[in-house]
Amino acid sequence: MSAAPREGWTVGNRTVAIIAAMLLLAGLVATFSRIVVDYQTPGPFDPENQGLCDFHNGIYFPTRAVLAGESPYSDAYAAKYPVARQIPFFSPVILLMHAPLALLPLHVGEVLNVILQLFLLAAIAVLVAREAGYPKRYDAVLCIAMAMVYSRGGHITLFNGYFTFQLVLATFLSVVWADRRPVRAAFALLVVSAKPTYILPLGFLMLARGNWRALVIGAVLSIAGAALPLAWIAHHEGDGDIVAGVSILQQQIVDTQEVHRSMDDESPVYSWTRLDLFAIIAKWRGEDPGDLPHILAMAALLVVPMWVLFVRARRGEDDGIAGVTGGVLLTALLVSLYHQSYDSLLMIAPVAGAWMARLDGWSNVSPKLRWVLCALMAFPALNYLSTRTFLLRFELPEVVVRVFTSLNGICLAISLVILCWIAFRKRADQENQVSGNAQ
Repeated sequence: MSAAPREGWTVGNRTVAIIAAMLLLAGLVATFSRIVVDYQTPGPFDPENQGLCDFHNGIYFPTRAVLAGESPYSDAYAAKYPVARQIPFFSPVILLMHAPLALLPLHVGEVLNVILQLFLLAAIAVLVAREAGYPKRYDAVLCIAMAMVYSRGGHITLFNGYFTFQLVLATFLSVVWADRRPVRAAFALLVVSAKPTYILPLGFLMLARGNWRALVIGAVLSIAGAALPLAWIAHHEGDGDIVAGVSILQQQIVDTQEVHRSMDDESPVYSWTRLDLFAIIAKWRGEDPGDLPHILAMAALLVVPMWVLFVRARRGEDDGIAGVTGGVLLTALLVSLYHQSYDSLLMIAPVAGAWMARLDGWSNVSPKLRWVLCALMAFPALNYLSTRTFLLRFELPEVVVRVFTSLNGICLAISLVILCWIAFRKRADQENQVSGNAQ
C-alpha cells in the first residue's frame, strides 16, 4: 500500500486571508517607516528617537563587549560603548546567540536582525495556529501575525529590535515539546533562561505539569550556557585571576540592577509598563518592598496555578499553550513575577485558542465567557492608554494615570482567576457526571 498523501497548506477563508494579509503588510510598512524616521543613533537614550534602540543597547554592543572579554554589566562598558547604560542582568547566552549579527557592521546587523524578527513572527504565528486547531491554514496564520504586529508588544519588538520574539517562541516550544521531546524542550529552555523573570516561574509551572526531564536537561544546558561566557568575562575582568574576576563581576551585577531599578519604567511604583500583580500593589501603596517580598509574592501567586496544572496533567486534560492549560500557565507566568508590556505577546496563544474554540477545553466554555476571557487576556497587548506617548501628551490626574497603568495587570489577574475556576468547574462537572451515571 502506498503511504497516504500529506495534507498541504490551504487558504481557508479567502476573504479573511486577503484582509489579514493587507493589514499585516500595512502594519509592517508603518513600523519599518517609523524605524527609519525615528532611528536611534547609538548613544544616550532619546525618547523621541527609539528606532532599533534595544538592538543597539541590548544585543549588538553588549555582544561585541562579551566577545572582547569585556563586561556589559560594568560602568566601564557604558562609558566606552555608544549605549544608554549597561545591560541588566540577563544570561549572556542570549548575546552569544546573536554573535553572528554583532560581528557584522552595525547597519548590516540591523537589517539582518529585522529579517530575523520577521522569520520569528511567522514561526510564532504558524505554531500558535497549529496549537489552536488550525494547522497549515494561511488565513489563521495571517490573522495571528497581523494581531501580533498591531499589539503593543509586537510593534515595540519590531520597532526597538529587542529579542522578545525569541523568548516567546522558546517559551511556547518548551511547553509544546516538554512531554514528547524533552531534549528539544531543554534547548528551548536554554533560550528562555536568558531572562530570570521568564525561566523562574516557567520552571515551577512546568514542574507542576510533570516536565521534570526537560527541566533537568534544560537546567544543565542553561547553567553551562551562562557559566562559560561569565567565566570568560571574569577571566578578563580579573586580569587572568578568575576568582577576583568573579568578585568584580558580582559587584557589577549588583550595581547594574540598582541602576535599572532607579528607572521609572522598571520601578513597580512608577512604571507604566509593568504587568505583574506585585507592581500593581506597589503602585497603589506608593512603595517598593524590595526583592524578597517580590519572590515571596511569586511563590504565593503560583500555588493555585501549579495545583491546577498538576491536576490537569494527571487527568489527561492538558491541552497545550493555546488551551485552558496554556491560559493558566502563561497568565500565571506574567502575573507572578516582573514582566513588561512587551511580554504580553505570550497571551497570543491562549487568546487564539479561545477565539477559535477548536480545542475541547475551550469548546466546553460558553461563548460569552470565552469573549470575556479573550478581552481580558488581550487587553494588555492593546492598552495604548498606558504608553509613554499617550501619558506624556495629556496632563492627567495622578489617580487616572494609576488606573490606566494598572489595568494591564488587573486584567491578567482576573483572567487567571477565571481560568483556574474553569479548570475546577470542569473537574467538578465531570465528577458529578460520573457519580450520576454510577447511581
